[in-house]
Amino acid sequence: GLLLFFENSSAQEKKVANTSSASGTNIGVVDMKKILAQSKAYQSLVDQFEDVRRKHRNTFTKQEDVIRDEESELLKQKNVLSKEAYAEKVKALGKKINELKQKQTNDAKKFESSFEKSTNKIQGALVDVLSIIANNKKLNLVLAKSQVILVGKDIDLTDDAIKELNKVLPKISLDK
Repeated sequence: GLLLFFENSSAQEKKVANTSSASGTNIGVVDMKKILAQSKAYQSLVDQFEDVRRKHRNTFTKQEDVIRDEESELLKQKNVLSKEAYAEKVKALGKKINELKQKQTNDAKKFESSFEKSTNKIQGALVDVLSIIANNKKLNLVLAKSQVILVGKDIDLTDDAIKELNKVLPKISLDK
């Protein structure tokens, strides 16, 4: 999970002058899973990713069918063709199959990398949103809820963060 710490120097300086809190540290906590689950941008990103993957799978299934047909055509010619000619055709078909597999792997890597880039943009926007909330609430530390055992309701910033993130970044497109 993503762990967020904000060292807010301006809030820190004010703390020194005005020790309103006994400990001197004001903390906020966010539930990262819930934020992503309710982020409109993230949800649309997941949908786009699934859509691209589905189209991609369909395209490759069609290409695999074509190769399979070629394979069965070639088998029918096995006794008609000379050994050399047959071996050549088998080799060519093997090359075609390997190229298709390679393209499948490369495309999958490309989609995943695009998804990651777009997810990073969402997390970047979230960091901005949280630093503004932290500033406004004079917090000098924001932690991920998963790292914390007990959380008081008043320090949970999750819902504010979701609301702000959806305002700032209502949608994102899969980074090409």
